[in-house]
Amino acid sequence: MDLPICEHIKPGGARCGSPAVRDHKYCYHHAGLRKAVPATNLFVFLANPHSQDDPYAQFELPYLEDGAAIQIGFMQLIHGVAQQRLEQWRARMILSALHGAAANLRQMDAATASCEKKTVVSSQ
Repeated sequence: MDLPICEHIKPGGARCGSPAVRDHKYCYHHAGLRKAVPATNLFVFLANPHSQDDPYAQFELPYLEDGAAIQIGFMQLIHGVAQQRLEQWRARMILSALHGAAANLRQMDAATASCEKKTVVSSQ
């Protein structure tokens, strides 16, 4: 019996790889995540909440789950500041959050590598 795999694609292009919930396209984590994360470009919304035709509205703030998503967040922050779509205090807050996410990702990657190394050593 083949288990369906979660269809979520991370911003870096990697597929989730976890089993999908029965009769759904996504795993438990990403099914809930898709409901919780807004599908709105926050820069466009903050600048003009009624703007549907803004050419930058297509860029959504990604869920910060990998390095590529954090890079996209930095790019969108730079764009938002350059286009004067963000107040200075809001840009600083987003920048601080992106730095925190990047630091957290480094710690998570190091912990994952450490666990994988221990698993390989103990299986030999």
